[in-house]
Amino acid sequence: MNDKAVIPVLSGRIHGTSVPLVNARRLHEFLESSQDYTTWIKGRIRKYGFEEGADYLLHKFVEQVPHQGGWRTVHRSEVHLTLDMAKELAMVERTPRGRDARRYFIECERRLRQEQSAPVVPTALSRGQRQAINRRAWADVAGEAYAAFHARREELIREAAAQPVARPAYLPLSHRPKWAR
Repeated sequence: MNDKAVIPVLSGRIHGTSVPLVNARRLHEFLESSQDYTTWIKGRIRKYGFEEGADYLLHKFVEQVPHQGGWRTVHRSEVHLTLDMAKELAMVERTPRGRDARRYFIECERRLRQEQSAPVVPTALSRGQRQAINRRAWADVAGEAYAAFHARREELIREAAAQPVARPAYLPLSHRPKWAR
């Protein structure tokens, strides 16, 4: 594969574990599939039984784009695949590009295993590098904190809804300050 054809492998988290991920749109472009991207990814997920949160991550976001002299809100989504799912999708394409992609992902996994087994040598980092590392670390844990917050919030809402509604207790006039009477 030449340098132009490389599909970036990113790091992400699934179930609290760091995993290598591939952007599905970039894989689709590389495979040169004749189907449009949305039809291709939805069909592959359905046909092969891939599961969100295990085989891929779905990131939905809202974007403001220029439109007729103003701004328009557009809802977008990005699908990030685990290397295993990306290899399987490349394999089922049954094309030379699919074979190339599969070999590339196998090579990426081999390199990642080597990097993980290599000892970490601390080096002096610039302030900008430390800040970039901090931003990435916050981004990694922010999703977990967000999910934990909403799970706990829903649990508290269910508990509150199950309890009988009590009328507010009012203090007798003698217990209130003069300015509140």
